[in-house]
Amino acid sequence: MMMTSLTNEKNNSEQSVNGNKPHTRRQRKALPPLPSTASASEMSDVVYSCKVDTTPISWYALPLYGMFSLSADGSYPQVKISKSKRFEIRTGISHPCGGGRCYRVMF
Repeated sequence: MMMTSLTNEKNNSEQSVNGNKPHTRRQRKALPPLPSTASASEMSDVVYSCKVDTTPISWYALPLYGMFSLSADGSYPQVKISKSKRFEIRTGISHPCGGGRCYRVMF
């Protein structure tokens, strides 16, 4: 059985003889813009308490997505996201990491 198609001359779209319409993509609705924070003074302060391991461990012993700090006091917690990358929570930027020692952090 041979399928033929009809061409609509108004919009130059094709429709098959059996009545199936061609697939058309719908446009997504635009979301309303989110309000932006003008300055850090408009943000609220939050304090977290956490436990910091007293002895440093090897970077390779830290599991993936494990939280750690490069300092013994636990300041600037970070997350190991791969064998060679870390994610800094304070800035939201990932950085390469070649190894070393770190302190495990638990919230």
